[in-house]
Amino acid sequence: MADNVAITAGAGTTIAADDISGVLHQRVKLSLGADGAAADAPVGPGPASSSTLRVALADISSGDYETVAASQADQSLGASGATGDYLSGVLIVPANLSPGAVSIKDGSGSAITIFAGGTDSVLTLHPFFVPLGIISTGGAWKITTGASVSAIGVGNFT
Repeated sequence: MADNVAITAGAGTTIAADDISGVLHQRVKLSLGADGAAADAPVGPGPASSSTLRVALADISSGDYETVAASQADQSLGASGATGDYLSGVLIVPANLSPGAVSIKDGSGSAITIFAGGTDSVLTLHPFFVPLGIISTGGAWKITTGASVSAIGVGNFT
């Protein structure tokens, strides 16, 4: 192939590297494809398919969390919330073995049930995490909780 590079120890072509604590690590560009074919791996938003690699990165170094008490409707996450807010996931905290449902909304969009709840829907009162890793496209993330269940939204909120 035209882009292949022969590397000779001590001389030859310069390659991309990253110096980490005095050790050079080669930088590599990822490609995907069937046997005998290769295409640069796509990154960023867009539809997922069997031939694409989805890469979702979010800076959560300034991560936030917000508690949502039981029986709350459409509680916004963050001081104001906005399109682009990142919802890493929701910690669901049942108060009894038959807690109510928990749902999320992207702005004024339709509710998405992340825990249906109901009679004997949990075996213990241990909190459990629902991983999401999603970015708002319609405004503030909102959480609705049913009776006997609270939640903690985790992510980056405006």
